[in-house]
Amino acid sequence: MEALAVQAGGQGVGSLVTPAVEGGKSIFNCLRHKYAYVKNIRENFDKLVKEEVYLSNVDADVKTKLERNKLTKEKTNRCETWLNEVENMKQEIENLKVDYTNTSSYFCGLCPFPSLLKLGKRIVKKTTEVVELRNQLGQITIMHEKPPAPPVPVIEKHARKKGDVPSFDSHVETLAEWLEDENLKRICIWGPPGVGKTKIMGMLHDRVGKSGKFDIIFWVNVTAEGRIRDILDEIWKRLDMKVDGNYGADQRANMISEELKDKSYVLFLDLDDIVSEIDLRKVGIHDEHEHGKVVFACRYKNNNICGGTDEEMNVQRLSDEDAESFFWEIVGSDLKSNPDIKPVAKHIIKECGGMPLLIKLIGNRLAKVDDPAIWRDLLSQLRSPTMEPQEPLEEVYKAFKLVYEKLSEEMKPCLLYWAVFPAGYEIFRDHIIDCWRAEQFFSSQRKLPRTRDRGHAILDEFVRKSLLEKGRKWGHFKMYEYFQRVALRIANLEKNFNFFVTEDENIIDEEWERARRVSLIRVRLSTLPKRPQCCGILTLLLQESCLAEFPREFFGYMCGLQVLNLHEIRITSLPSSICSLTNLKGLFINNCSQLVQLPSQIGDLQHLEILDIRQTGLYSLPVEIGELFNLKCLRVSFTEDVGKYNHVEEVKPMIPSNVIARLSKLEELSIDVSHSSSRYQNAAEIVREISELEELTTLCFFFPELASFNSFIRNSKSWKGSNTISAGNSFRSFNIVVGCRRNNPASEFRVFECSAEKHLRFYAGNEFPNAILEVLKQAKALELIGHQTATSLSGFRADNLQGVEACIVEECNQMENIIDRDQTSIAFQDDDNMGVEFERLKSLHICNLPKLKGIWRGSIESKSLCSLTSLSLKGCNSIGVLFSQGMIIRLSQLEKLEVKDCCVLKEIIEDGSIVESHSFPKLKYLQLHDLPELCAISHISLQWPSLETVLIKPSMKLRNLPHTIKNASKLKTIHCTEDWWNQQDWPHDTNKDDFKNFLSFI
Repeated sequence: MEALAVQAGGQGVGSLVTPAVEGGKSIFNCLRHKYAYVKNIRENFDKLVKEEVYLSNVDADVKTKLERNKLTKEKTNRCETWLNEVENMKQEIENLKVDYTNTSSYFCGLCPFPSLLKLGKRIVKKTTEVVELRNQLGQITIMHEKPPAPPVPVIEKHARKKGDVPSFDSHVETLAEWLEDENLKRICIWGPPGVGKTKIMGMLHDRVGKSGKFDIIFWVNVTAEGRIRDILDEIWKRLDMKVDGNYGADQRANMISEELKDKSYVLFLDLDDIVSEIDLRKVGIHDEHEHGKVVFACRYKNNNICGGTDEEMNVQRLSDEDAESFFWEIVGSDLKSNPDIKPVAKHIIKECGGMPLLIKLIGNRLAKVDDPAIWRDLLSQLRSPTMEPQEPLEEVYKAFKLVYEKLSEEMKPCLLYWAVFPAGYEIFRDHIIDCWRAEQFFSSQRKLPRTRDRGHAILDEFVRKSLLEKGRKWGHFKMYEYFQRVALRIANLEKNFNFFVTEDENIIDEEWERARRVSLIRVRLSTLPKRPQCCGILTLLLQESCLAEFPREFFGYMCGLQVLNLHEIRITSLPSSICSLTNLKGLFINNCSQLVQLPSQIGDLQHLEILDIRQTGLYSLPVEIGELFNLKCLRVSFTEDVGKYNHVEEVKPMIPSNVIARLSKLEELSIDVSHSSSRYQNAAEIVREISELEELTTLCFFFPELASFNSFIRNSKSWKGSNTISAGNSFRSFNIVVGCRRNNPASEFRVFECSAEKHLRFYAGNEFPNAILEVLKQAKALELIGHQTATSLSGFRADNLQGVEACIVEECNQMENIIDRDQTSIAFQDDDNMGVEFERLKSLHICNLPKLKGIWRGSIESKSLCSLTSLSLKGCNSIGVLFSQGMIIRLSQLEKLEVKDCCVLKEIIEDGSIVESHSFPKLKYLQLHDLPELCAISHISLQWPSLETVLIKPSMKLRNLPHTIKNASKLKTIHCTEDWWNQQDWPHDTNKDDFKNFLSFI
């Protein structure tokens, strides 16, 4: 036991001695190591700086790599952390550097040992951390592919603010509604350069973008050079489709289509410089994209430039009010009160022609300019025939020139010819075509019908290309004012196309001699040169001037003249020198009310093809007219009282015998006479002569008796042609009046805008003669007036009414229904090919039918009335209900409804009819006038999605208008009396104040 204790004690002493020795060694090593921190501090600091440089270089390499690949790749989160750690490390090293610098002066031993030791330790530790941080990069993924980022839905265009131009706001409203219609995918906005298409589209773009209804909206300005590439690049960019690989255009289009197929998007395209077709499939835009839409603006009415369209909007010039308001907004309203500037400004605004771009360009030039001389000078430049280049306006000139240069050689002179008329002058289409023909612009067209058809096509092309616009009168056209100045500038640069257009009555001889075409329209001419030396002149336009007399030898040196227009001047006669016009092809002396005679030399105009002598003071057609063997078109009219101021004692026929018969080449003949004329006794003889004409394709004529009309249809070589089965098909147009209506002042047709100029008016008949049915089958417009026995139009047979586009029925005292299908079924029960009544009817006017009970009786074919846009009913005092249930569903195109003076009418829509709330989807104008028994328009509330104007004059029993039209979202005006309005019944869910802004009391 003791041995064990000794052994244990020995072991205990040993265990105490060994740690002591080891502890001593450890302390020594520690002191030596600490001393090394101090001893090697400079060397360690240099090593730290060196490692920091390595780390900075690696950091710079990483950042360079990230920058180079930033379009397709992005840094990882771990890389982001590493870069942040590097930045922190750099900052810590900078702090160490400062401490090291501050202590370096104590390295000679003056610095306390503990401070140096602490600094040395920090340097060594930080060096180790720098090395570790640099080595970590080998285990880090620096970048990975970018995930496809959601594209920005819209990049605003910051278009014109709302209210600047009210008509723009209206266009944007309509376009926004179209975009909301899921059935409309392609929308075209078209019009001439500078009319505001791009502004309107920009406003729509921003509005749609703010709505948040589409995932993404694109806008591309397409250049003539870029075309498909412009669209492809912009869509690719907006979709942020930055992927590796060198893809071709087709591959990119497929990828775009795949990306967009499930997205809702709108692609806005500015195509103002594009004249040829663009295939959007080549940029990945497909009709199969259920939620994709395309809106494009272009100069032309859509010619499949982006494929077929669902809707088209023609942006026209600003109204006078909008143009003036916009002009003064740009110029500065303070100048408006300047008495020297205001009248000049009025003319400048007119020269701008309602074109926003021109108003802006010219307005900016005149902004804050208070010197009237500068205003007058600018007006003079705008009206200058030479139209010298003006930098701000050259954009419009170049736009016109671009379209002009792409026209065919046949069309170019037709367009430039417009420059011979005053700015803004409206021209009837037949007249401008007559001028083109007389000037021989149609070298290959010989027959007048072919000339007319070609002329119509050219006019349509000019309208589609936004070079012309339709005038206020039916069938009239005009060129945009500034375009007309540009056309004049181009024409005067063309060889042998010199125009002399002036408003100045003082004309020097050199101007007559130099010009090829002279326009003195509306010039206050008092005299003309006695015998101007102008053999080269081709066109002379003197219409609407104050000219009262020609010098006797005036036409002596005008042997080259082809067009002479004297419309509405004050002459009483023509000089004998007219015989010198041996090459004259078109002579227009219509509306010269004081012209009482034509010289006998008129017969010398052997090349004359078109002669218009309507509305003159001529008592009788001169027999010399019969000598015009090349005459193709004759238009003449007579009034009953013409002899009263001519002091003609001998009663002569209006048209002497054998005059018409000698004009064997006549293709167009218009003879307009008063129905009550006592001098129209030889009508039957004239009809016989007309029947002998073989080339006739246009006839405007009054047949006073049904017998003479039957004779014409039976015997006319032109009407029958070579095939009696297709009788009348060779006639391009006709205005035929059959039957006499006393006290009718004239026989002019009411203007119908029909697809073809084929009008028939039938007066005071008591049957449905075959000759009338034969013409009616060709007619596009029918007037039935004073028929004595007809109870409906069904007696004319449905197939004869099938092509009628406009119909007037007046003063037929026995008529009970306009169409009576029951009567038709009985009368033609054995006819399987009965046809469809009024399949193409657009306008229906019903007046003074005392027994009328309804418009339609019996079944209605699905195609009947489906094109009707305007319906007017007046003075029918037996009709109680206007529309039956069967009619309502056919009137989907009705835009205008007028009902007046029907004293027993109680309902517009029959009570009990099953009426859809969306009936009458296009009705814009509703007039109800003097209907004392009218109680209801509709017994249910309709949507009226297009209704804009309502006019109601005393119909005091009608109390439920607010209920009927409360959903009309486009309503602008309600014209009515205040008493009537105050008696309306208001449904509980309708606020009376909601209508106060629409009211206009009468």
